[in-house]
Amino acid sequence: MSIGTIVFIIGIIITVGQSLWEKKKKDDTEGPVIRKVRDFEQRVQTNIERLEQRTTLDRAAVTPGEKTPTVSPRAERTEKVQPKKQDKIERVLTDTHLTEQQKAQRLAAIKEQDLTEDAGFTFDITNENLVHGLIMAELLSPPKSKR
Repeated sequence: MSIGTIVFIIGIIITVGQSLWEKKKKDDTEGPVIRKVRDFEQRVQTNIERLEQRTTLDRAAVTPGEKTPTVSPRAERTEKVQPKKQDKIERVLTDTHLTEQQKAQRLAAIKEQDLTEDAGFTFDITNENLVHGLIMAELLSPPKSKR
């Protein structure tokens, strides 16, 4: 055999070896991703089961003659989340990351009820709001060539 044929065969062997090594390396890196997806699916399934159990318990607690309360759970949740004025003041006073000037400004804002939080804010899903949101998402998103 000539030297050219031997070099050609060695080149093919090296190329095949590199491709096998890259495939093996690629398979090793895909393993954790698949495990993460499986773990996520399991967590979603357990959350669905908990939700189903909770709804069946809620349905079982209501007798057939009773009407279910018309108060939405979202309204109850917003009442529980809103902290009281005293809690806000304590949180500002105990925060170690704030300077004295920042504490004074925040306490003054709490006393004046001039906080950036809007307690009366409600999130309404209407056709107009959905269309407006889609338009803003298209305008503010990066160009399609950069996506």
